[in-house]
Amino acid sequence: MSGHMATSWPGTVDWGGNWLADTASELAHLGFEVRDGLLPGTAPGPRLLVALRDAPTLEHFDPEEVTFWEVHLGRGRLATLDRRSPLPHWQPFSWGRIQVADRIPVTNQFLSFGGTLVVDATDEHQMFAAFVSKAPIVRWAGHSQGVDPLVGEIGAFFARLMIPIDYQPEAETHIAQADPETLYSVFLHDVCRRFCPGGHLSEEYPELASGLGHEASRLEHVNPAAWRAGADLLATLQLGE
Repeated sequence: MSGHMATSWPGTVDWGGNWLADTASELAHLGFEVRDGLLPGTAPGPRLLVALRDAPTLEHFDPEEVTFWEVHLGRGRLATLDRRSPLPHWQPFSWGRIQVADRIPVTNQFLSFGGTLVVDATDEHQMFAAFVSKAPIVRWAGHSQGVDPLVGEIGAFFARLMIPIDYQPEAETHIAQADPETLYSVFLHDVCRRFCPGGHLSEEYPELASGLGHEASRLEHVNPAAWRAGADLLATLQLGE
């Protein structure tokens, strides 16, 4: 087995410690865990942690395979992570569904705006993966978990992204080139328009509307470039029409 990756987080996200040791400790009795999934702007940020082991522990959930989306030549394609994947490994992952499958098989599914995937092993019997992002990672459906409050809105937004992808020649490339915070900005611009103050959705779901407004203000303040890029991409995709 090749040498372990650096203990600090690669790329632009600061893990603030030894990511592999932290993840192994977090998943000592678990197969997966979402941490800070609805807390973008924190460090190291929303993250989905997954353990892949030679033998099932039968304690929680025993992942066998993880599927996710990656960008290849400007287009999204499905990628797979399992015990046969080369180590150590680091790559960007794209927006959409992340699915963790057991041996049975049953699955747990998540939605993400993209981010960074890092994978390594503590020994020859177990490897760990961390999907980390500057945008939310939400629980969607599954065998061993509930769902998060934003999942319906994010799922609907991702479904709507398929419309320009199907009908605009460059739409998929434009979306693929957007970093996670920019794509999250597109979502916030779009959803806040529908949850505008005084509208029927904001009156029916006041807590959700307030939370979305707070997130929009936070992102506009901490990353104005992503906020502006999100508005431009929303207009290009014609989702706001």
